[in-house]
Amino acid sequence: MTYPPLDITAHWSRLNDGLIRLVDHIPGDKLNWSPRPDLWNLRGILAHVATGRHTWMTRDVQDGETSPDVLRDVQMKDDLKRHLQASWERMLRFLSDPAKLATTYTSIHEPYSITGHWIAFHGLEHDIHHRADIFHYLALLGIEHPDVGTP
Repeated sequence: MTYPPLDITAHWSRLNDGLIRLVDHIPGDKLNWSPRPDLWNLRGILAHVATGRHTWMTRDVQDGETSPDVLRDVQMKDDLKRHLQASWERMLRFLSDPAKLATTYTSIHEPYSITGHWIAFHGLEHDIHHRADIFHYLALLGIEHPDVGTP
């Protein structure tokens, strides 16, 4: 079966820009805040987004690039923004290559083979899911919902 090409890259790019702008709405003293001890804090969620992108590219796509130690590097808000941008640029190289999107990959985390299209869709869904976490956390902190646009 053949599937149509992806038409999500421009939308995802805007979503990434919005994630980066969201970092500016987080008070510096709340980066380690979460509503409960068993939930990730704001820094952890954003670092997870960047780490997830790098992990897909290193582990499954095997794009030949090394992944930075995002969790160690994200101490300040500017670090988070830099890693969100760098991980997006790596994803963009993948999304811009039709051959990589059409390739079938074997993942150690999925019980079946996956395509580059599947990786792209999963990555977009992952970013949207965690953007919602950030919005909820900001609301719980009483921070007015910032206008960062919706793809």
